[in-house]
Amino acid sequence: MTRVIQFHKEGYNCAESVLKAFNEDSGLNIPVSIASPFGSGMTVGSTCGAITGTLMAVGALKGRNTSEEKNNSRTLTKEIIIKVKEKYGTIECIELKRKGVTCDEIIEYAYGILKEYTNNSQTKYEEEI
Repeated sequence: MTRVIQFHKEGYNCAESVLKAFNEDSGLNIPVSIASPFGSGMTVGSTCGAITGTLMAVGALKGRNTSEEKNNSRTLTKEIIIKVKEKYGTIECIELKRKGVTCDEIIEYAYGILKEYTNNSQTKYEEEI
């Protein structure tokens, strides 16, 4: 069982599980508590918590700290949303559930996209050195 799924089994919601695993894998310390409101599609079946947690990690990686900086998170955010929609047809929690997609499945898929990106970024960085 992957760590991201293990965290979910321990009782973390989908968004918290993604951030907790991301922190562990990347050595960052994003407060997991910021993901607490985003589980179960923001508690109302809206945007999937695994997706919002993944996008929070993208923000930590590529986001900006001032309005003068370029927002480098937008491209990857769009790519993630497109990939999820291509595979599942939606990013809405309630719709994913209606299609029979489990939390563990979407958590693993979304986190896999994030890991793929971070591994590719690391490889590109190492090639530039």
